[in-house]
Amino acid sequence: MRYFVFLAILLAFTSCRSTYFFATLDTSNEYVEKVENGDFLFETDSLWIAYCFKGENAPVQITAFNKTDKPFYIDWNRSALIIDNMAVTYAGEKRDYFEKWANSESVAASDNTTFIPPQSMVSEIPLYLSPNFEQIDNKDYRNAYVGNRFNEAFSVKRIDFEESATPLKFSSYLTIYAQPDKPMVFTQDFYLKNLIKATGVQPNDLANDMANRGDFFYTIKPANNSALYTTLTVIGVAGLAIVGAIYGEPVNIDAGYDND
Repeated sequence: MRYFVFLAILLAFTSCRSTYFFATLDTSNEYVEKVENGDFLFETDSLWIAYCFKGENAPVQITAFNKTDKPFYIDWNRSALIIDNMAVTYAGEKRDYFEKWANSESVAASDNTTFIPPQSMVSEIPLYLSPNFEQIDNKDYRNAYVGNRFNEAFSVKRIDFEESATPLKFSSYLTIYAQPDKPMVFTQDFYLKNLIKATGVQPNDLANDMANRGDFFYTIKPANNSALYTTLTVIGVAGLAIVGAIYGEPVNIDAGYDND
């Protein structure tokens, strides 16, 4: 009898585990460099711009460094993330598709610009991607393994995407100027490279500090019977804009082991 009670408890805890979707992004732009930490870097004589997506729901972190001796400004009203031919300004318009970053005071400024002093760097997170990977058919995945930081292998589901067949492509269009009538426009393209679906493997469990890479992010599908968790999440974001259901980006889990 005790055995069956233990088995029931074990099954209950197994069903309580959340599902994690681990995603890695890539770019097709030859002028964009993916640096060692996974950030996407573009550099000119006057500035460099880096994109980082690490964390839950793919926060779009944009970092710009002013290499000159004159001030620059990022114009968020004339900058946007473009997905499925829909442009969503970084100033927060079309927020039914994206969640506005709640604490980005400079983006929320009255003129929607960020000042970049000479020889200085600024970093902002104006939007989250928040892709909905649950829409992808389970039959599209293949069996694979991923290693954790303890050199253990976990069974997972994985999909690798070619750029031409990826379920998620998007571009960032960034406007920067020293004089408003002479803006500079910088465009970077991104796509979902691979996706891993796992139960019982959390981001901090992954090997080689993968969760801290700029090309890597994750989403969480709470367990079916974790009603409290879901309720708390809804309450926690009640004051923010609604997140839209969008597909995802490329994932580069080089720490994994395929079983082909």
